Amino acid sequence: MSVEKLDALAQQIAGPFAFCGLAACCRGKRDFAIAHQSFLDVDRFRMFRVASISKIVIGQTLAQLCTKHRVAWDSDVSSVLGWPLCNPEFPDIPISIGALAAHTAGLDDQKGYLLPPDQTLQAFFTSNRFGARPSGTYFDYANLGYLVLAEVIEKLSGTDLPQACSHMIPDDGGFNWIGVPDTRRADALPTFRHDGDGFAAQIDDPAVMPPPAVSVGRFSPQGGLRLSLDGMLTLAEALRDADKTVLWRDAQTAGNDLGGVFEQYGAGLQIFQNPAFYPRPLIGHFGNAYGFKGGVWYDAKADLAFAYALNGLELGDEDDSFSETERKIFASFAMMGDE
Repeated sequence: MSVEKLDALAQQIAGPFAFCGLAACCRGKRDFAIAHQSFLDVDRFRMFRVASISKIVIGQTLAQLCTKHRVAWDSDVSSVLGWPLCNPEFPDIPISIGALAAHTAGLDDQKGYLLPPDQTLQAFFTSNRFGARPSGTYFDYANLGYLVLAEVIEKLSGTDLPQACSHMIPDDGGFNWIGVPDTRRADALPTFRHDGDGFAAQIDDPAVMPPPAVSVGRFSPQGGLRLSLDGMLTLAEALRDADKTVLWRDAQTAGNDLGGVFEQYGAGLQIFQNPAFYPRPLIGHFGNAYGFKGGVWYDAKADLAFAYALNGLELGDEDDSFSETERKIFASFAMMGDE
């Protein structure tokens, strides 16, 4: 696909959104296309919150540290945390690091996953955050698991989360703006919701540094990474060398795949061998929060890395399934890989 066709696609898609960004690197050639509403001034370097795409950085940093320190995926996470973590309904079944990474630990986001800045993770778990299933028996996507893994990263690395993950974060990005230069933070792109005839900023208008805190909740590791479109593509390119260990398969363990959003899951990666929305195997991660919807993906067969960012979803749209617009984006990038 030529850059002209990429531009045309962005313009075609952008209508209902505040901002649409598309990026691709095919066999070493990087291309970008951006379309936006007239009230915005956007280029590929403006940063915004990328939601659950953050899990790539957490999962891959964790995989590297586990390899370095010879910690197995089936290790009891309590042995690393230094305090006991278990489902009170199944106290004799350990919670493994791999189960947390693969969303099979039995955690229930409906019981809360926003960790207060003045509360430790251990104190947070004095309330039951688990569902009714034992660890390892069911896939249920849970943000809370990646808060636990952020603390595991800090324990294994001996440093704070931003420093431990810094080699994985491109483009001066950072979790909740921590580590992002002042000039880049001042140029933040808010995330919008479309409400009636206009767009209302939901977050990062302006970009605010979080207050000092005692827990990893300060960083919002489950979804608080800020990147630009350029940084998203850099992260997609890095997936060539990602740890692709499969920790959950829908064919082996039951689960809620959200209508085909999940087929396999690894260290912060959605892994597709036969996706319904794309003609070849694919790895990466989607994001959906505060009116943002996007993805960072890598197609190894075509050596194609790509990313997309849609900003300004309708108020109340919380559907995690791939939208018609996203499927159109996937189909267009698939053709780029065919060329």
